[in-house]
Amino acid sequence: MLKLKVRQGVVLAGLFTLAACGGAGSGGGNGSAAVATSPDAAAKISAYTEAYNGLIDTFGLPATADTYKQAKIPSRSPSDSINVSDGWVETGEGKLKAAIALPGSLGDLDKKAEALDAALVKVLARLGPLYQYYNTKAYREDALKRGKAEDAQMVAEFDAALKAMDDFNAELVKQRRAGAEAELAKLKADGNIVGYNNKQAMLQAEELVGLFDKPEDLKDAAIFAKGDALASSLDKLLTEQQKAIAEAKTKATEPLEKSRLGTYELVAEMLGSMIGQYRELKQSHSSSDMKSMIDSYNNAVGSANRIS
Repeated sequence: MLKLKVRQGVVLAGLFTLAACGGAGSGGGNGSAAVATSPDAAAKISAYTEAYNGLIDTFGLPATADTYKQAKIPSRSPSDSINVSDGWVETGEGKLKAAIALPGSLGDLDKKAEALDAALVKVLARLGPLYQYYNTKAYREDALKRGKAEDAQMVAEFDAALKAMDDFNAELVKQRRAGAEAELAKLKADGNIVGYNNKQAMLQAEELVGLFDKPEDLKDAAIFAKGDALASSLDKLLTEQQKAIAEAKTKATEPLEKSRLGTYELVAEMLGSMIGQYRELKQSHSSSDMKSMIDSYNNAVGSANRIS
């Protein structure tokens, strides 16, 4: 299935609301999620989010693995034109390694990140030479012997990395969500209703698209029942958000404030489109409609991340 970009956590003035393991800001501990009070923890989890988004991007790990598997090396002939890609996996791995090296301890998330990095290093060690082998058509010289000999291991290493990436993302989402309530409380206490609504909407949207994890989910009535409830709640929230934005615009005096409200409005419009695409999906059960829904969510993520 298509992967979802993760919204960067927003660090509020005086309150770092991203999650860490162990006691608040301490790292380590028993692996339970807690609100991070350390700037280091906040910066590190933000870097992990950026690394994950890079790994699932257009030419990231899933796309590169799919391209390789679609080449169907075991059934090919040396006379065939065989193309594989090395994608942007190396760039994503570099971002992940840099995030791991940042100060601050995030317990289980660090462990998952290290496991993913180790799996990516294995992929790159084999994929790089194989890419050169296919790109230079060297397989015509050895009758595809090397390609076929290494194919099963390459597939296994891709699958191990994809599993490690899913494990990493599960922990990343868990720790990010652990800080969401504190962030919402701070926004509400500050009277920032537009920011509060936006945060709530992004969380609900992430939950909605996250319901669909595998192809059979597209025809699961129980999943759509949950989706209907989320879509209805999000629809109502977006209506409230449009009213809050309109009211805030009448009071806005600074150009930056007006620009920020325009971005909030754009996020709400994108999420509204996402709801419409969910309802199309409910009728069609089509993977193309699922892709459209995820694209709208990812576009909203990109816009939400530009709000400062």
